[in-house]
Amino acid sequence: MIQRTQFDSLLRLAGPGLTIQTAADLTPHTSMRMHTRAAVHARATSPSGLMRLMREANRLETPAFLLGGGCNTLFATSFFDGIVFSLGGDFNRLEYAGGTIIRAGAGAKLPKLIRFARDCGLMGLEFLTMVPGTVGGALAGNAGAGNWGLCDFVENVFLMTREGFIARVNRNQFRYGYRHSDLREAILLEAEFRLEPLDEMERRRRVEEYTAKKTNQPYNEPTSGCIFKNPRDPETGGLVSAGKLIDDCGLKGYTIRSARVSERHANFIVNNGDSCGEDFLALISLVRDIVQAKTGIELELEVQIVGGPMSSAILN
Repeated sequence: MIQRTQFDSLLRLAGPGLTIQTAADLTPHTSMRMHTRAAVHARATSPSGLMRLMREANRLETPAFLLGGGCNTLFATSFFDGIVFSLGGDFNRLEYAGGTIIRAGAGAKLPKLIRFARDCGLMGLEFLTMVPGTVGGALAGNAGAGNWGLCDFVENVFLMTREGFIARVNRNQFRYGYRHSDLREAILLEAEFRLEPLDEMERRRRVEEYTAKKTNQPYNEPTSGCIFKNPRDPETGGLVSAGKLIDDCGLKGYTIRSARVSERHANFIVNNGDSCGEDFLALISLVRDIVQAKTGIELELEVQIVGGPMSSAILN
């Protein structure tokens, strides 16, 4: 539990490039719109502000979680006893670096990145059409569609360690795969992407293709995106739709309090109102257990669980 002296120490950090708020409501900062509060919510708008925050959090040994666009995140409890921090300001910057290279801050929104690339005469990220969130969060989870992920286009990444040191990592210095990246272990600041010259007809075709694939997803309701990764078929080794497995088990529409398996796409869980993290964890566990019992396939989480027994997202 954060002590009074720790609160005072963190509050003194506020200044250029960093704002600090205590007992902060996180509801507007997550796409799930769950009623969650954090002991401290910090917003860093410059590398120097972020560096002050991380070095002090490290000194105080206080749990800290980087919240990107809040789209792939589920807080397990109604109160997070630590620091939740987000990036803005300088971290939202988008720049054309020449040739086919775009430089994007970790806080930049994915739709803006795609539009900016088009305006620079480049394309290649159309598979992220209608995917919400930020560049940093998308890189941490290697967000994508089909056979593509954002990490496939990375040239260099600039990151900060928990201790507040900045490093540059090129594409050959970290591992990534389906909905996973080693970059999740660091605080992403900025990335350079190598794209391809714009072919407007081909770009439009790709946008239409990926838009059509998203029409059955409940983007007009409060969700955190896909809950589970698509698993591999134990016999063929190919990817199987997690949503179809859940649907085949008859779980569409299943509800625990205000947490509901979406009727439109079974790999989404919808917040019907005043759901808390415990409701979602209970429904996630139920769905996973039933799918495994009926199909023999164990579903792996895609959503980040922050706090609670299922958590692996806290920077310790």
